[in-house]
Amino acid sequence: MILQFRIFLKDVSPMVWRRVQVPSTMTLREFHGVLQVVMGWESIHLCEFVIHTVRYGSWETAANSPKVALDDLKLRKGSRFLYEYDLNIPWEHEIRLEERGSVNPETRYPNCSGGDGNCPQEDCGGPEGWMWRQDNAFG
Repeated sequence: MILQFRIFLKDVSPMVWRRVQVPSTMTLREFHGVLQVVMGWESIHLCEFVIHTVRYGSWETAANSPKVALDDLKLRKGSRFLYEYDLNIPWEHEIRLEERGSVNPETRYPNCSGGDGNCPQEDCGGPEGWMWRQDNAFG
C-alpha cells in the first residue's frame, strides 16, 4: 500500500509545500528522512511528530520511538499531524494524508510528485527570521 501525503511549511509566505508518496510500511524515522530531502533541510537538528496527541521523535526529547510504521498509526484519508524540525526555533509542518493506493510497479518510492516554493535555509531564525529577511531583501 502507498500513502500520499501533502506537507505544508507553516507560518511562511509564499506557501512552501510538497506532495510525497511512500510505502505504508515506512517508519516515522524513515519518513523523517524523506521530509528532510524534499523540504531541503540538512537533518542537523532534533525533530518530532505529534500524531493523535502522541509525540514521536528524537530520544533527546523524551518522545516515543519513531520506529513505528506509518500503517500502524491508523491514519484515515484527511488525517493531519504535525512534524516539527529544529526544536529551538521550530519549523512546523502540517502533514495531511491525501490518498491510500496500490503500488504502481513503474514508480519508485518514496516519490515526490509535486510541490511549490523554496524551503528556507537552515538556521535562518525560524519562520519569523526568514519572513523578516524576505520582507527586507529589496530595501
